[in-house]
Amino acid sequence: MELSTYGAGSATKAATYSVLYLIFATVLILANKHLITETSFNCPIFVSSLGSWFGWGAAAVAIHTGMEPLSHKLTFGEWCANILPIGACTALSLAAANVAYFYLSLSFIQMLKAFAPVVTYFTLVGFGLDRWSARIMSTLSVVMFGCFIASWGEAHVTVFGLACMLVAEVAEAFRSVGIQYLIANKKFSLFNGMYYFSPATLVFLMALSAVFETEELLKGGENARAFREYWYLFAICATFGFAVNYVCLGVVKHAGSLMVKTMSQLKNVVVIAAAVVIYGDDVSALEIFGYAVAVVGFLFFNHAKALDAAAVRELTKNTTAPPSSSSRARAAPGGGDSGLDDPARAPLLAKTLPA
Repeated sequence: MELSTYGAGSATKAATYSVLYLIFATVLILANKHLITETSFNCPIFVSSLGSWFGWGAAAVAIHTGMEPLSHKLTFGEWCANILPIGACTALSLAAANVAYFYLSLSFIQMLKAFAPVVTYFTLVGFGLDRWSARIMSTLSVVMFGCFIASWGEAHVTVFGLACMLVAEVAEAFRSVGIQYLIANKKFSLFNGMYYFSPATLVFLMALSAVFETEELLKGGENARAFREYWYLFAICATFGFAVNYVCLGVVKHAGSLMVKTMSQLKNVVVIAAAVVIYGDDVSALEIFGYAVAVVGFLFFNHAKALDAAAVRELTKNTTAPPSSSSRARAAPGGGDSGLDDPARAPLLAKTLPA
């Protein structure tokens, strides 16, 4: 049995970061929703760019003042090949999710986010970054069933709103694939990552905003009044995106990525409750039941992934152990071997596990 490596001090920090993540993420979602649908500033794509602008500025200041070293220097060609596609996926995910606020209730959008593990898992398997598992697929079937029930119970669902959320989830899944691939090859700190990723995201967000929101953006007087009246919402949308990323890294460092997923689900519940109280969202009993089923499926999914990861570690440990004298005696003539003791092949061993 593998024991936790988190000590008492780390547990305190983990609890602090987790609470901050819950607060910052919830406030950010509510601020985005209010700014987009309750004010005269009807530019959801531009609003989605505020966090990237602030993150890029903060990263540039930290790096160029020497507060944070630039650990990876990418050429323009490397940036275009590796970073720009991820920026496109990030921009599409942010823009589509914000546009969905016009067509779906805030509470229903949070329920649909329970579908994210399904899209991400299929995408990772498709790109060879995860393996197909019948056990994991059975848990995701529960998630899909729960989301279907929740959608059936939503009174104000629209096809375009659902399409926006599907595009956002698929784009986020491709973004996760790209990030996971890069992390396997380069280790970016928060500021290094934002320094390279934020401008890539902004290229596409500004292009989308120019195409779809030029008329709204040119309403100078109306937009100026909205900014004077709701300046605090603009500030929250710009700064809290950076804050969420920062405390999220703290949660991962002190409690693990599973805690981030758990806190994200808890955040969704808090936002749903806030949507009912603040905006009067009509949530049916069928929606609540469907969402509860999806959350249960999500919990089983995390458990199945943990078992899968443990099996991979065990197989890797067994196949990379030094051979015994009897196994050396059975080695092929000429000193050849099967190659299973090569650590570089360890990631491929996951595919040999039974599904």
